[in-house]
Amino acid sequence: MALTPLDIKNKTFEKKMRGYNTDEVDDFLDIIINDYEQLLKEKKDSDKSLKHAEEKLTYFNELKDALNQSIIVAQDTADKLKDSAERESDIVVTTANADAKAIIAAANAEAEATIRDANNRAEEILNDATNRAMQLAHETDDLKKKTRDFHRNLTLLLESQLEIVRSKEWKEILKPFASYMDDSHVNVKELLDSGLDKEMSSHVKSEGHTEAIDLSDVSDKSEEDTSTITD
Repeated sequence: MALTPLDIKNKTFEKKMRGYNTDEVDDFLDIIINDYEQLLKEKKDSDKSLKHAEEKLTYFNELKDALNQSIIVAQDTADKLKDSAERESDIVVTTANADAKAIIAAANAEAEATIRDANNRAEEILNDATNRAMQLAHETDDLKKKTRDFHRNLTLLLESQLEIVRSKEWKEILKPFASYMDDSHVNVKELLDSGLDKEMSSHVKSEGHTEAIDLSDVSDKSEEDTSTITD
């Protein structure tokens, strides 16, 4: 059992002859009691502080364990999130690359088809234009040939008609009747010249009308030939 200051204070000793001085012993005991009380108080304070420190240490240890556990959980969660993000990123990148390749392939195929169709269409147009040009060239050559034939025939016709008009027979026919008479028939000649002049004037007008009709016929024939050539 621990000794208390009260035990020291209440402690009594038997008195004997030639023993210690009672007052000195009491004074010394008082000093011991005070020191002991001080030591007990300090011990009590120390125990209290130690207990408080131990409680704090326990709290901090528990807090440390909780923090460590939280750190472990947080690290594990972060690792999982990182792995998930990396996997998702890989999936997104892979999908994007696949979509991009598909889009590029489709665009290339469409472009090739468009170019191929354009080339085919251009070739068809070129072939049609070439065939049309050749056809027009043949038609132009035919038209020129027919025009040359028409020009040659018309020239021959006009030249033949002109030769007929300029022939001696026509000159002889157109010669006045009075030119066949000599000077002995002066009166008759004058009378005939007067009458023949009137007839010739009328005849020339009539021939001019006839020639106009003939030229009209030639013009109509030329138009018919031209229409035939054009067709």
